[in-house]
Order: sequence, then structure tokens, then C-alpha cells
Amino acid sequence: MRRGEWAVAPELLWAASREGVIAVRELELLGVPEGTAYRRCRDGEPWQRLGPGIIALHNGEPTWRQTMIAGLLHAGDYSMITGRAALRLHGMRSGPEPEQVHLLVAHSRQVRSWGPFHVERTSRMPHPEERCGLPVAPLTRTLTDEARLMTDPTAIAELFAEAVRRYLVTPQELLEELDAGCRKGTAAPRAVLRALLDGVWSGAEFDARAWWLAQPNLPPARFNVRVFDLSGRPIGIVDVLVEELGFAWEIDSVEQHFATPAQVEATARRARALRAVGLHLVSTRPSQRRDDPDGVLQDVRDGLAVAAALPPARALYAAPQMSQDQPGSRWGIS
Repeated sequence: MRRGEWAVAPELLWAASREGVIAVRELELLGVPEGTAYRRCRDGEPWQRLGPGIIALHNGEPTWRQTMIAGLLHAGDYSMITGRAALRLHGMRSGPEPEQVHLLVAHSRQVRSWGPFHVERTSRMPHPEERCGLPVAPLTRTLTDEARLMTDPTAIAELFAEAVRRYLVTPQELLEELDAGCRKGTAAPRAVLRALLDGVWSGAEFDARAWWLAQPNLPPARFNVRVFDLSGRPIGIVDVLVEELGFAWEIDSVEQHFATPAQVEATARRARALRAVGLHLVSTRPSQRRDDPDGVLQDVRDGLAVAAALPPARALYAAPQMSQDQPGSRWGIS
């Protein structure tokens, strides 16, 4: 492009950009002087700066996709997106929307984080996958990279459980990825994986398991157990089961005043079926655990005492099995 030609044919610059995002060095090759490029990013001018040497060829609010593209240009060749931004590109739904673009670059590269770009240098660069036209780390790496930065074990459990429920990864694959990488920040993800292997499928169930294990003098329990009558007919799944006492503890997943009439009826019907086979069922709302933990503990202890006085339950039990909302091979916990 001849010098100055870009000024009368701006569509040529847009065609050379990536969805309106371009590096200043590329603009220079197209005949736009560096000083001119930056002057056009001042207030009231038609462009804007998205990062060091990275420009958007418009002055409106950049899209999140444009921000990701700018991050890749900032990180340079062979970089890729990981973390929460990549999770969205992989189709994951758990957790809040990303606020930063987490980028992986080779350890030999001297690229620093800037603004919304969190750059991580690594000696274990994975082979990227293409998602929506952008290079992203494989899902197993993306999940563990994000989990290492998270501080809330419940949120980590929600994240890992979604991927496992949908057959996108297995707990063993996540554990192998954690073992292969840096140990920093892996304590909470490892605790979550132990819970997944114990039958936990969600953040709420992770909380329930952690609460149960933290209480003194509660008997050993199994988590997320499938219940059948003696003919083998499935009845439902209970969050916590003390099998030798026939005691089941449930955390209601939907607060009563938010549930639809159909959900309320389905919950009641399931509770009746569990009691019909002799299980003593105690239900707790999430708000009860939050607002009255001592009362919940007393309810559980009272329920255990009642169950111990009842005849044995007429039920069969099986280990948890992932749901079938996505194709893939089943796995169970022995």
C-alpha cells in the first residue's frame, strides 16, 4: 500500500486487520507512521489502544473477542488462550464471565502481563486446539490453569464437576495434569478431585461432603448414592447415605420459594419413595446450613438416632454414575 493510500481507503486497513484489531508494526508496513497510529488513538479520534502496540480500528467498546485477539497479538507467535476465557470457548458454562485473557507463552519468551492480559510463561506449552478460530489450550490444561488461580473450593468443584458430568474429561486426567505441572496452587484442586472420586457432582454436594467430614462423631457415609428397591427399580439419588443405619441426608438444590410447583411435587414424590423403602430422610435447605449450622447438626444427629431405631431399609445401593447429557463412556466409583 502506498503511503497515504490508507487514509482514503480505510477498508484496506480493516481487511489487513483481524476483526478490526491490528499491531502498530503491521500498520507501519501498510504505510501508517507509528506516530500517526498513536495520534489516532487519542480522545475523540477514530481508533483506540487495546494494549502495548495493539490498536482497534474503531473507538467504540471493543468486543470480548477483540480483546482476546488483542491478547494473542500482545503475547506473540505460538501463544494460546487458557483459563476462564478458554473455558468459554470450549463451551463450559460454570462460573462468572472472564475479566482477563489468560495467555500461555513459552518460558523463553519475555512477555509481560498488561491490563486485561494475564501472561503466564511455561516450560510445558501444550499443543493448541482451535476454538471459534482462536488457539486455546486443551480443556484439561485449561481447567487446571484456571483452578490454580481460584481460591474458593466450592467454585472449583462446580467447574470440575461440569466437565466430568459432560464426559469432557475424567478426574484421572485432571489429576495427571496437576501432577505434571507446577505444584503451586494445586492443594484446593486436589481436594476437589478427591471429592469427585468420592461421588460429588456439584459445588453444593462438595460443600455437603466437606461439612459432613468436618463434624465430630458423625458416622462414615457415602455420597451421591443411587437407591433402588429390592426388585431393582430405581428410586433416586441421595446426597449422603449412612447405609448401615438406613439414613439419608439431602441438600435441597432449589429453595422452596424459588421452586416451580412441578419441582416441589417431584421432590415430595421422591421423598415418599425413599421413605417407602425404609430410609429415614432428613432434608436441609442451603440457607439453613448457612444461617443455622448448629440447628442443622442437631437435625442430622436426631435423624441418625431415629434411623438407628427403625427396621433395616429394604433398599439396594449403587455407586454414582455420570448423567447422560453428553455422549461418552460411563464411569463409576467402586
